[in-house]
Formats: sequence, C-alpha cells, structure tokens
Amino acid sequence: MTSTSPSASPSSTERPVTPEVVFLGDSWTVGVGATAGQGYAPLVAEQLGWEYEELGVSGSGYLSPGAAAPYADRIDAAVAVDPDLIVVQGSLNDSRSDPGQLDRAAADTLARLQATAGDGRAVLVIGAPDTPGTDPAVIERINAAIAAAAGAAGFAFVNPAQENWTDPADPAIWADPLHPNDAGHRLLAEALVPLLQAALDG
Repeated sequence: MTSTSPSASPSSTERPVTPEVVFLGDSWTVGVGATAGQGYAPLVAEQLGWEYEELGVSGSGYLSPGAAAPYADRIDAAVAVDPDLIVVQGSLNDSRSDPGQLDRAAADTLARLQATAGDGRAVLVIGAPDTPGTDPAVIERINAAIAAAAGAAGFAFVNPAQENWTDPADPAIWADPLHPNDAGHRLLAEALVPLLQAALDG
C-alpha cells in the first residue's frame, strides 16, 4: 500500500484558472475618448483580475462595418480565443440604419454567435448608451432591437441607457458628444464588473 504526500495531491498542485473575457464592440471597446490603457475593457479586466482580448472596431455595429467589419464578421475570432465570457457592446453606430434591417442584423448576429459559441459559454450583450450627441428616442429603438435579439438567442442583456451608466447631461464624463473620457470609462467599468462576474458565475 502506498501513500501520497500532501504536496503531491491534485488539490495542492492545481493552479487556479484565470478567466478570460473577449470584448467585441465599437469605439467604446477600443477605448476612444480615454487615455491609453484607461478604456473600460482594460479597467474591467484589471479590477476582476481576468485576462482579456479586445475586438473593437471604431464605427462598427450590427450593420455598420466601421473601419473594418460589423460584429458578425468578428464572431469566429472571438470564439477562437476560447474565452469563458464574450461581451458584445454597442450599437450607437447603427443609429442611422433602417429599423427593420437592424432588427434582422442583430437577430442574425446573435443567433450566429449562439450557434458558434455553444451553450456552455457565457455571453453578455450590452446595448447602446445615452450620449449627448444621440437622440434618446433613437437609442431606445436600437436597444429594443438588441434586447429582442439577445432574448431570442438566450443571452443576458443590459440596457446602459435605461440604467443611466453615462449621464448625457454630465459634462465631466464626456470627451466629445459620442465618447466618454477617462471618468466616463471608469463609470462604465464599475457598472460592468459585477455584471461580468454574475454572468460567469451563471
């Protein structure tokens, strides 16, 4: 009969797993408006102690390709990272889109993400925030489309405009009419940290 020393037991030799999150979004995910390293994505990862990958493209959305490609074209890259959680953020850049086309694009994109990511991966969908430069009625319409698409895909959805994460009437948090500054990105990170933790905890 042999004995196993405590130092050789699986529980003592296993290393803690560090969660990884992928942020797929627009210029807010890129960190536009903040100084280097002070965008919401790195701030969230730092506060949680997680690894992160940023797949933001300025000007992009569910329909708008922006500087490169719409959200759907980055799904494979997001899943290829094999993250524990995927966050989809936006879509202010679809504010001038035809509502019917946005409904279809959001539904198709999130359905594709669900099929590609599989049932075992957490996904959190973040809608469009209020900004000083966007009509609140337009934001409401965008978020209605995204909420419906997220619900159909079985994803958790949060409406940052409804939650007033970034008050459009507060000049202290805006770098310009469409982008938060360092203080605004900090507010976004503070709001997201508990949501990401809850999403991963299931």
